Formats: sequence, structure tokens, C-alpha cells
Amino acid sequence: MEQNPTAGSSKWSLAAKDGLILAAVTVVISTLTFLTKNSFLNGLLWLVKLVGSIWLLRVIMQRYGKAHPDESTFSYGAIVCVLSAVVCAVWSFVEYQFLFPGAVAEAFEQMYTQLGQMGSMMPENFTDVLLKMEDNYAQINCISTFVWCSIFGLLVSAILARSSAARKSVFTDEEMRQSGDDEFNF
Repeated sequence: MEQNPTAGSSKWSLAAKDGLILAAVTVVISTLTFLTKNSFLNGLLWLVKLVGSIWLLRVIMQRYGKAHPDESTFSYGAIVCVLSAVVCAVWSFVEYQFLFPGAVAEAFEQMYTQLGQMGSMMPENFTDVLLKMEDNYAQINCISTFVWCSIFGLLVSAILARSSAARKSVFTDEEMRQSGDDEFNF
């Protein structure tokens, strides 16, 4: 008799492992986008990350559904996505705070230049607000990444769980047998 490898593990430890695997896609591709300066390539990498993450979540949820047919794949997918969002949020903080701190200064400098070229009248305190945002960008991005990844993951999990749910007949087995016997009787 073949033993199911996920049968003895807890739901949370499986979700943590799958969440790390799902987060690895985002971590690798987001790091690559910092290393490349080509916006077309960065857009293509973002698209690969989006499609790859959805496909990977689908595979993870289907595998869990087969191993645990009596449990909801949505709840498992939601747990995986939230745990993955935690990893992605922490990684975004590390990227902006420690690995690529110059990227924030460069992006804000471009924004200041564009605002100056537009000749728009900015409110007095607007520059102060932007400077505070620049100083705390790693923390702001960490929180917003967690919220975005969690909400997006919950939405995708709900869609995938609904689309992969087993189609059940509205008729009982007894009704199906009776209609099969009476099918050709007039």
C-alpha cells in the first residue's frame, strides 16, 4: 500500500513549506528586477512571476485536495498565500532597507525631477511628506506588500478552489439508478 507523504504532516507545516516555495518565485524574480535596468525585461519578468505563481498555487492546492479530499482547498490555499505574503513582505523590506537602498533614493529623485519639470504648484508640506515617505519606504513597502499579496492570494485561492471543486450531481445515487431503469420505459 502506497503511503501518502502528506498524510502524517500537519496542515500548517505543509502550508509553511508550500508558502516558502510560492514565495521563492517572487523573491527570485523581484531580485532579478533590481539587477536589470531594462523596463521591458522587468515587465516580462513580472508577467512570468504572476502566471508562474498562479500556476504553482493551483498545483499546490490540487495536490492538497487529492491528499485531503474531505478538506477545503480554499482554506489551505489561503493559509499558503498568507504565509507566502509574510515571506515576500520581509524580503521586500530587506531589499529596500539593506540590499538596494539606492533604488529608493533614485526613484524619489526621478519623481522630484518630474514634478519640477511639470511646474506644478505643490502644497507647502508636500515635499516634507515625500521626504518622510522616502525615509520610511522600506517599512511602507513591507506592509503594503503583505496586504497586497494576502488579498490577491485569497482572491486567487477562492477562484482556484471554486474552479477545481468536484462537480457533484444534484441527484442521489438512488434517483440516478431509478432514472436509469426507467429511461427507456414509456
